[in-house]
Amino acid sequence: MLSLKSLFIILLLIAVLVTTGFLLRTFKKLRHKQFSAGLRNGLYSLLALFLVITSGLLVSNVLVYHRLSHETPIARLYIKPLDRQLYQVSVVYLPDCQLSQFTLKGDEWQIDARIIKWHSWANLLGLDALYQLDRIQGRYLSIEQQRQNLPTVFKLEQQPQPDLWALKKQFQWLPLLDAQYGQSIFMTMAVDQWYEVHLSQSGLIVRKINRQQANNHCANVPL
Repeated sequence: MLSLKSLFIILLLIAVLVTTGFLLRTFKKLRHKQFSAGLRNGLYSLLALFLVITSGLLVSNVLVYHRLSHETPIARLYIKPLDRQLYQVSVVYLPDCQLSQFTLKGDEWQIDARIIKWHSWANLLGLDALYQLDRIQGRYLSIEQQRQNLPTVFKLEQQPQPDLWALKKQFQWLPLLDAQYGQSIFMTMAVDQWYEVHLSQSGLIVRKINRQQANNHCANVPL
């Protein structure tokens, strides 16, 4: 099935070919001194040219919106209660479906990551934000509980990733790079709930998903 991007490009190419055809017919009519037919074809050419310009603007707007709003799912989390304020959190890394499980204390789970963001015009050229998941930890709603209890913190073990901080330091002269920063996201430890973490062009986003959505792509992951 054709994507919206491919469909718009095909329509634009058709419009360009139609315009070119009308222009060639116009020149042919004028060369044979068929001025009435040439004028008529000239009007058709202008109309086709208007459609080409309009289609081009529409395509560019769609592509800009698609690139700047692009999101990539990078992890799914499943919450299983073990005891009061004690949970088993399963992290499924995407797209390779690698599984890690952690026992966390608290009322919320929190993931920290390192992000490298490109300038918007670099996004339009096809470059997406880079990430490196760093750690996962439990988080209490009560600040007093947070102070009184040792945090449960674990390193997120993915497939080997490049050190983004070293990358930024090595290539900081590149005009494409916009910012490097650490980001944390946290959500409630909802019982038997799936979450999906996405990487957007500006950082991490997390959403609740249902079991059917969670089984997409990684249906055979044991939990």
